[in-house]
Amino acid sequence: MPLAADLLARHLGLTRSAALERLAEAPSVIADAVDSTLGAHLAGLLRSCGMGVRLEGAEPAEGVVDLSIQLVMPIRVQRMMRLISRETGLPLDEVADGLRRPGGLVMHGLARAEAQRIRGTLGRAAFLSVTVSDPAGAIYDVFAPKGHMTPALADRLRLIGAVQDPITGAVAIGLDHDLRERLVRQDEGARLLVLDRAFQRYDMYLTWASGWVCRDLADFLVSRTGLPRSRFEVMSHGRPLRIESGLTYAAARQFRADYGAIGLETRMVLSGLAENADNPVL
Repeated sequence: MPLAADLLARHLGLTRSAALERLAEAPSVIADAVDSTLGAHLAGLLRSCGMGVRLEGAEPAEGVVDLSIQLVMPIRVQRMMRLISRETGLPLDEVADGLRRPGGLVMHGLARAEAQRIRGTLGRAAFLSVTVSDPAGAIYDVFAPKGHMTPALADRLRLIGAVQDPITGAVAIGLDHDLRERLVRQDEGARLLVLDRAFQRYDMYLTWASGWVCRDLADFLVSRTGLPRSRFEVMSHGRPLRIESGLTYAAARQFRADYGAIGLETRMVLSGLAENADNPVL
């Protein structure tokens, strides 16, 4: 904090004690109505000191948005892919690859009118979900492939004030657009999955139940999953059961809390991340 206070005082014309007071009040606004270039520069300096900083109002190009297209159900996949390719102008192989990824097929930097056109057309398809997000207010979480969390990368994330999330497995959460851009431009950051929270979808796996699964609870699980009752007699962390699919970030956390309240232990896995919860990619 002392080093960060010196930087803040120097760039904003404050006394050192005034800068320290602002930082000590965190979370709070430390600078208001600053020039966008100065704001981005100062945010980078403060993050290098280990401070968690968010820029608000530092928008990307005016009117530019991001868009995600995801399959709701794996039905008529080839037909859906051809429809997406026709409406977006993307080649079929790129569409297929994108739909398999967590977050779906993501298109960055679209003009707002074009994004609305695509959503208006594809949003009517029964098996597709189309989401538009404004990067200026987006929140990003970071996921690292297996074996990629090197000491150097861990130090870099720590320097930007990264906070991990044991529930989702994210190695850093709550990044703004400016910090996302800085991270993905770096060599190590290029292999990270930095995903807009609006585009995240989760599958939920049942891993354990506290005590015996009573008749009412078993009936609930059978109706929820369509699996035979006998399947719930052999639950274990090594044989998880998928009980929910394609949940939004908020819904997945709420479902997890609700299941936990009735004695069911669950695991959240990003949709598209793995074939099953035993062998995740990340």
